Amino acid sequence: MTLSPTAAEALCITGDPRSGKTGALVERAAAWAEAAPASPNTQPPFLFFCASPVTIDDAALRLSQRGLADAPAEAAGPAESAACQHGPRTGLCTGLVTTPFDYACRILADPLAQRATGRGGRVLSQAEEAVFYEDLKTCGLKRRRLRELWAFLQCGLANLGDSDPDWIQTTEEQAVLDLARSILIFEEAVLPGEAVNLAVRALEAEPALRQRFGSPVVLADDYLLMSRASQHLVNLLATDKIAIAGSEDDILPAFEPYPCTTGFEEFEAAHAPLQRVTLETPFHPLDRAWEAAPDLASEMGLIACAIAEELTCGTDPRVIAVVGTNRIWRTNLQRALASVGIPATSLGHPALKAPKGNLAPVSDDERERILGQLYRSASQPADPSDPLAANPNNAGTHNAPAAFSPAGDPVAWRQWLSFDDALGRSAAVSELRRIAQPQGLNLAEALAALDADALPGLPATSPFTQSLLTPYREAQRLLAKRSGNDQPTIVTSPAAAANRARESSSSSKADTALSLANLTETRENDAAATPTSPAPAVAIAAPEDLFGHTFDVVIFGGFVNGFIPSRDMCDPGVIVGGARVRQEATDRDTIALAEQRATRRLLFTSFESCDLETAERLRLHIPRIRLRNGVRTCDIEPSSYLQELNLGPKQISGPTDQRHPSA
Repeated sequence: MTLSPTAAEALCITGDPRSGKTGALVERAAAWAEAAPASPNTQPPFLFFCASPVTIDDAALRLSQRGLADAPAEAAGPAESAACQHGPRTGLCTGLVTTPFDYACRILADPLAQRATGRGGRVLSQAEEAVFYEDLKTCGLKRRRLRELWAFLQCGLANLGDSDPDWIQTTEEQAVLDLARSILIFEEAVLPGEAVNLAVRALEAEPALRQRFGSPVVLADDYLLMSRASQHLVNLLATDKIAIAGSEDDILPAFEPYPCTTGFEEFEAAHAPLQRVTLETPFHPLDRAWEAAPDLASEMGLIACAIAEELTCGTDPRVIAVVGTNRIWRTNLQRALASVGIPATSLGHPALKAPKGNLAPVSDDERERILGQLYRSASQPADPSDPLAANPNNAGTHNAPAAFSPAGDPVAWRQWLSFDDALGRSAAVSELRRIAQPQGLNLAEALAALDADALPGLPATSPFTQSLLTPYREAQRLLAKRSGNDQPTIVTSPAAAANRARESSSSSKADTALSLANLTETRENDAAATPTSPAPAVAIAAPEDLFGHTFDVVIFGGFVNGFIPSRDMCDPGVIVGGARVRQEATDRDTIALAEQRATRRLLFTSFESCDLETAERLRLHIPRIRLRNGVRTCDIEPSSYLQELNLGPKQISGPTDQRHPSA
């Protein structure tokens, strides 16, 4: 699918990381905004797109410092109209700083977009998407095959592959895609991975949407870290001028899991003539060093001492980061730092990643949250100003809840049904969908009709019926108790359900409000935190978490064979061919990202030995095992990448040593 440009002037800014691309993009935004004539239309004067929510605040701050005062940062995708919220334009009216995903949610909240796509509802949260994936398993495919097919379909949606009539090649692929769409329509839901795709389709189908949501000036930072769908969305929204910036060396995904690395070539082919600006990276002196400890505990003590020295010299804890590729190692380090009085916190980052594995255990707080969401969605239309409706820990969404439905929120009902028996309920919901969907009912309406024994095709004696009605009636009892009367809050009348279905069918569910749910547990925890400022703490992060952040001191711990490179990479016979080349490139990009995020000091640390049990649990590369004081102790070598950094010693034992199966 090729770009369809609408902008008359295009600019492409390229350069290495930390070469000043964002600053140049901000300067161009200011220049274009100043030159643009005042217009009474409702379009925002400019749209500034970031590849990740992490960089939104920094971009908004830079714009405000440049005179575009109080540029609102949209990191949660509010569902209200995209019309300019700043009144008549006087001087430099502020634009909007957001991500393509958040702005796509804003577009999909428009009834015109919902009619164009035939889809309504709200974007699923991470927990809700995990339940959706459980329902997808009812297709009958083996789990590994299903994961492969679903990853292929998600990648295709992110890259607009569905525009190619030959995209789907097998009946298995088509069956899984059809089942996914059927589930989402039945539950009135939108997957995070398809939101931008749907927004692009809506903009292409309805020119009025482009007029309503577009802007005369559009800018996009870290362009190559966006998916092809996001890149097309950015181009479709530009009505006069567009500028993009990025590094051609960007490979590690920041927020979207399937970035389009050919974005610059497609942009250049679509926009002619094109202005190109290439920036050079200024020299930044960086103190790089490597230190080794005799064992794992000593390495963590070494890191604690390095941090303590920095704190003693007056370094702010917030500009110190410890990076590790292994999650267990990072958890143990955080405990070790806490034991010596050094505050540390996990950095984390939002990402549009599909869930993997089985559902997580459900806590009582989660049940109460879902019950509260059902109560609010069924009892009265939600008030966007209500803090309970806006709090993701209460409503399950970060912005306006779904439109009022007398039967309740279908997504919340599906969450409630997943408790206690996720596998059995997936089969029961699948049977309910087979019978109710042709009648025009969504999940909430179908449950109401089933409870009233008014759903032909699913008798009350069916085990599926009992599996669904037991939790449904328990929820009604709890909702009635909460409402303070003896009548159920949820409408169970079959006539009401049928009327609701007819109304929904006639309007194509155009009045369903789309809301953006939380993407990661990190965002949920941040929203649940107290409003008081947290105490300064050292950041502990995976390498990919460093994107969008800069630290004076970065400590890359656990820099050993088995962590980076991984254990399988240490054996030339396990990962071979192109997969090995790609993994080596990813490892080098991981190290380069740590170097780019450090401004003053970069310290690599490693350990030389650990016991066999720990080495196996951490999946370390084990070249040799020795018996020391009655304990099987493994020799651990520093990462082979140290030689490329001109820091480490030459490896004394090769990865093909056969003294241990992992070698």
